[in-house]
Amino acid sequence: MTSPIRFGGLASGIDTDSIIKQMMQAERIPVDRLEQKKQVTEWRRDSYREVNRSLLALRNSAVDMMFSRNYYAKTASSSDESRVSVVAGPSSGNASLTINSATLATSASHVAVANGGGITNNTAVSTLGLEVGIRKQTLTAGTTELTVKPLPNNPPTFTDKDGNAISLAHTYDAATGKITFDSGVTIPEGAQVVYEAGYQVRFRNEDGGALQTVYVDENAKFKDLVTAMNGTKTGISTFFDEASGQISLTRKSTGVKSIIEFEGTAAKTLFGLSGSVAGTNASVDVNGITLTQSSNTFTIDNMTITLKSSFNDGTKVNLSAATDTQKIFDGIKGFVDKYNETIDLMNNKTREERFRSFSPLTQAQRDELSEDEIKKWEEKAMSGMLRGDTILRGTMDNLRSKWSSATAASNDVEMSRLFQIGLSTGADFTNGGKIELNEEKLKAAIEKDPEQVYQLFTDAETGLLPQIRDAAKDSRDTITRIAGADGSGSQTHSMGKEMTDIDSRIKRLNDLLIDKENAYYRRFTAMETAMNQANAQAASLSQFLGGGM
Repeated sequence: MTSPIRFGGLASGIDTDSIIKQMMQAERIPVDRLEQKKQVTEWRRDSYREVNRSLLALRNSAVDMMFSRNYYAKTASSSDESRVSVVAGPSSGNASLTINSATLATSASHVAVANGGGITNNTAVSTLGLEVGIRKQTLTAGTTELTVKPLPNNPPTFTDKDGNAISLAHTYDAATGKITFDSGVTIPEGAQVVYEAGYQVRFRNEDGGALQTVYVDENAKFKDLVTAMNGTKTGISTFFDEASGQISLTRKSTGVKSIIEFEGTAAKTLFGLSGSVAGTNASVDVNGITLTQSSNTFTIDNMTITLKSSFNDGTKVNLSAATDTQKIFDGIKGFVDKYNETIDLMNNKTREERFRSFSPLTQAQRDELSEDEIKKWEEKAMSGMLRGDTILRGTMDNLRSKWSSATAASNDVEMSRLFQIGLSTGADFTNGGKIELNEEKLKAAIEKDPEQVYQLFTDAETGLLPQIRDAAKDSRDTITRIAGADGSGSQTHSMGKEMTDIDSRIKRLNDLLIDKENAYYRRFTAMETAMNQANAQAASLSQFLGGGM
């Protein structure tokens, strides 16, 4: 609210504004206390929310660590990466294989002079005698018109859902390809419009497989057909050398079932291939057993093996897979670090010193201090907002208990609890239950039995991570009811409602202060009016008595 402009003390010479300001400072004390209370509440809310964010990160970390891939990481090696490479899957055993010899699988490939010669990139496809492309488009009920692009002088026809020819009354504009159905025509469900459009090449790229089709429009050039044949869906790499007139076709997959075969006399002539060509399978001797594979990449015992060259010179390539102890350890350590970070935060919050003599600054106090002085004061004032907080202490006690209660059934009694594999809360209770990690002991447990480590962490009933996940969620729910989540409305949590109530009380008091300030000004104005009258009377009396003579 904008204060009115007032000029006081004109008659009396008294600085009424200063007097009223000092009087109002005393009157504002209840408002200042409410504003300080609101500030403390906001600081407490923000401290709770900081803890809540850390608990959310801990919960998410626990969920991420529940995936089995974190405990079955494998590392694999090859004695000669230039010949054979290997990647171990999570479920592969700690195995070793010997590759005694290998012959690479090949792709079907073919090179020929296109159409026997005379072909250039700009040769019109329409001159090559290829099959006319047959296109079909399903009609929808209520369709009144549509546009197709058939070859000239080849009007479209219609079929029912079973492919039988039907008649639908319509007009057709050959120049634009527009079909307009007569009024009242009912289009049967599944009906199709069929038309000849451009040209097609039909081929097989798998022995016994279905025919595939590549279409080009009626004005296409030979280079357009090459581009269409080279598309990602055809499975064929196509290259045309205009200088020599040769065209090269190569299947993208390998093996004897991977073929190149064309349908139709014109297509066979165009690509110079009357029959079919096929690739070859890979042959590899593994531990004395000869295996045949259609691809140069295949899997044995969940180890992905890739042949990079053929060899049969007596040199052996040894492959091995083993538990990636370091990777598993790093994953567990990362979770422990996140847990300890959360415990550290709560421990510091509950132990932080509270300086009760440092209340939040009022606006009047801020006006009298420098920015550096304000910063130092508020560091003290904001300290210890959650000192001794029972919610945080309860959360730390609850989380700490999960580490000691986590178990997993095992034939090895030395690996049934977390402290036995190098993870314990230690004897120092002043640290809030931070986890002490014995690196040597944990790595030994991972090497010995990664499955048991996995169960200790993830068992649905007694594993650590489900318990930590649920405990973090429960604490977050409690804190959210009190302090709300980031960005939540004030009416969704108790501290927000408290601050709303304080705002209402501050507004009421401010309204009363305005009324009181106006009352003070009215009194001083009345005094000034009376003094003006007295001064006027004195002046009149002085003049009557001959004053100024």
